[in-house]
Amino acid sequence: MEKIAALEDAISKKSLVGIYSVFYTIAHGDPNFSTNKFRNVLEYVKTKNIPGLLQEFDGEDFEPEEKWDEDYWALVASSLIDNFCEERIQHLEIVGKKVYPLKASEENKSPCKIPMEEGARQSEKGKAAKRKKMMSGEQGKRIISEEKKKEVKANHANRNPKSGESLLSRILGSRSGR
Repeated sequence: MEKIAALEDAISKKSLVGIYSVFYTIAHGDPNFSTNKFRNVLEYVKTKNIPGLLQEFDGEDFEPEEKWDEDYWALVASSLIDNFCEERIQHLEIVGKKVYPLKASEENKSPCKIPMEEGARQSEKGKAAKRKKMMSGEQGKRIISEEKKKEVKANHANRNPKSGESLLSRILGSRSGR
């Protein structure tokens, strides 16, 4: 598996927020889970025995399939920060496969399911392709603005309220005080 510096740092500090942030980033880079990176990294992190990594599902009702779109996918991805559990991960994957279907050219590629050896480096061709994708803005278009995120949350307001302040609001609240 390719080492992710931010993940290794979060694991060493046993920072759940840091770990969840890495998974959020991975999900945005592969919204339909076609590379299996999210699952491979999750299996790796599970071996580190981080207390509280996977939480109990909070029981929130998910939207019906006819309401699934890119904004809903982004909302589900961000909800992992507050409730990182297998049910949400599975839902994110299912929504991602529907909202971000593989293109015909991608269907012929089989994702590598064999983890990279430690210390293995991405090929120059792979790095160039990633840079090109980033420069074209193709990779960044999945991330929505805070304003749009609030609008989507309002539209999908059937969430069951949880007691106390959520982890996401604590994170976002601490940033607004800067």
